[in-house]
Amino acid sequence: MKYTGILIHFLLAAFALSTALPYDSLKDGLVAHYSFNYCDARDDSGNGSDGKLFGGVGCWCGIEDDGLLLDGARSYIEFPGKVNRYFNTSDFTISFYFKTEQYLVFRQSLLSKREDCDEYNMFDLMLDLNGREVNTAVHETPEKYYAGLSPALDTTGWIHFALVREGTRAYAYINGELQRQSFRCSGVDISNDAVLSFSNSPCVHNGQARRFKGVLDELRVYGRALSPEEVRKLYKEYPVENAVMDCVT
Repeated sequence: MKYTGILIHFLLAAFALSTALPYDSLKDGLVAHYSFNYCDARDDSGNGSDGKLFGGVGCWCGIEDDGLLLDGARSYIEFPGKVNRYFNTSDFTISFYFKTEQYLVFRQSLLSKREDCDEYNMFDLMLDLNGREVNTAVHETPEKYYAGLSPALDTTGWIHFALVREGTRAYAYINGELQRQSFRCSGVDISNDAVLSFSNSPCVHNGQARRFKGVLDELRVYGRALSPEEVRKLYKEYPVENAVMDCVT
């Protein structure tokens, strides 16, 4: 009876762990949050990864309150600090809104953490209006990467993009809906010493891409993989159909 009681206790504990409640807040695991509502790049999460603006970044109507306006020529943003620790082999989620203000044949640099314009230990997101997609590159080497992860676009208005890495899988979302997913059995290590940045991919400097011209808003980084339901919930806080399309302030 003694051993039966121990076994029952063990099974109950295992069941409790297997049925643990999911995350109950979109603040759980939030590493950095940039609302840009003060026309700067302060980290509203309180974790100290305040961003730095370069090249005359302006302020414009965002998806919610204010966003940052980049000119497509000199403007870019860097995000130093703790936020950079979460891009290695562990789970993460990136979420942000953007609205382009120009059509280019060249790709436009969005968010990236990449030392050089090669395919070693990096991630790089680029707006490809010619190919009508967000080119989503997540590489450990040229041979080891998440293939087929770039989601298609059907608009040049406000777009919500989310990238989720969970274990050996990666997922790309547009406006709260899963568009692409990829699997790599051994995972993908994207560790590097570059600073997380927007509109400043190393490929801008060698002519393979251009800086982004448009508005960035509501950038969030999580140190965990958001579920599809959480990504949808996050998007529904600021659905693109509610955005102010013609800013006059």
